[in-house]
Amino acid sequence: MSDPLGEHDNIVAGFQIEGRTVRGRVTRLGSVLDDILSAHDYPEPVARLLGEAVLVTTLVGDALKFDGRLIVQAQGDGPVRFLVAEYVTGEGVRGFASMDREAVEAVLTDPPAPEAMMASLLGRGSFAMTIDHGPDMDQYQGVVALEGENLSQVAETYFRQSEQTPTRLRCAIGEIWSGDEARQWRGGGALLQSVASDEARGSAQEDWDHARALFETVEDAELLDPDLSAGGLLYRLFNEDGVRLLAPATVTRRCSCERERLRRIIASFPADDRAAMESDGAIVMTCEYCNRDWRFDPKDVDGATSGS
Repeated sequence: MSDPLGEHDNIVAGFQIEGRTVRGRVTRLGSVLDDILSAHDYPEPVARLLGEAVLVTTLVGDALKFDGRLIVQAQGDGPVRFLVAEYVTGEGVRGFASMDREAVEAVLTDPPAPEAMMASLLGRGSFAMTIDHGPDMDQYQGVVALEGENLSQVAETYFRQSEQTPTRLRCAIGEIWSGDEARQWRGGGALLQSVASDEARGSAQEDWDHARALFETVEDAELLDPDLSAGGLLYRLFNEDGVRLLAPATVTRRCSCERERLRRIIASFPADDRAAMESDGAIVMTCEYCNRDWRFDPKDVDGATSGS
């Protein structure tokens, strides 16, 4: 099977199993995921949890058939209070996690089993997918409980309950390093879904059972292997049926923080509030996503108009 563009990392692509009522998407993230996770000093299990959210968001967001954005959020009563990932059509993906570091470190003193890690970090709470079509249409949001061993399983529940679509998700997060180079995060994920059957394509249930059985054989090492392309991975799984990989879309890390926009936001606060924000003669705003500090001279903020 040909591998369009020959790209291995920072891509997402759809695929179709030939002659079957099954479709899917596959993503491989290298430097993009490393930039997102390395921007904050997350403990390893928290980084893995956020990385999984980024992969899920990329896989689902790329399926949007319009210019918009998909937001995946998980929040609970555990030491990781909140995590969010956002995919914007044609722009890229971003994400961050908010946590009580001391509480996280307490959990990791006696680490739970891998299947209990998500529950130990997030606790009881909710998982939401929000689809934003743009300013002229209402947002759509579906919410399910945080129940399962990982976010992929929670997302599967979302599709089963909110979309009535049989879905399987597999995501793997890991670090690679070679020689004296610093470790780098990378991730790989795949999504498989059943589509409506018709007389020409036959039984959707039979096709789903067949494709799902093959899909279950994928290993984390295959999803993470930097030398195995997305096309090569799909060929390993579905070569007996034949699988068609669509042209991949490049995934970039995006962030909406921009100096002029932030200056207008600061200017929208009352003068007393702006004065309270000053420290050492400057107003500093820190982007939660990229963890970048933006410094403003208070005199430069005066007179700026608010805007989006």
